[in-house]
Amino acid sequence: YSRAGDGRAVLRSSVREYIASEFMFAIGAPTSRSLSLVVSPDKTVRDQFYDGRPKKENCAIVCRMAPNWIRFGSFEILASRGDIANLKKLYNYTLTHFF
Repeated sequence: YSRAGDGRAVLRSSVREYIASEFMFAIGAPTSRSLSLVVSPDKTVRDQFYDGRPKKENCAIVCRMAPNWIRFGSFEILASRGDIANLKKLYNYTLTHFF
């Protein structure tokens, strides 16, 4: 997840995401699983404590897996484009296969 909208997640938040998703699975909550965590050679600038002192941090990639990858955003993008036909198809598919 990239708070700055640049598509780059920092290592510290990626480690947190990895651990949290595995914890959720361990307690029986329906969630995607963490497959891997890879540190990127790239760096990005973040203000970790929002105190006006940004610094360069390592980037990372969390690879997640799930039986399906239907998210709220899958519906939102179709709705925002006014694509009602495909929105109905996705809705019906989701209801048929997952509820």
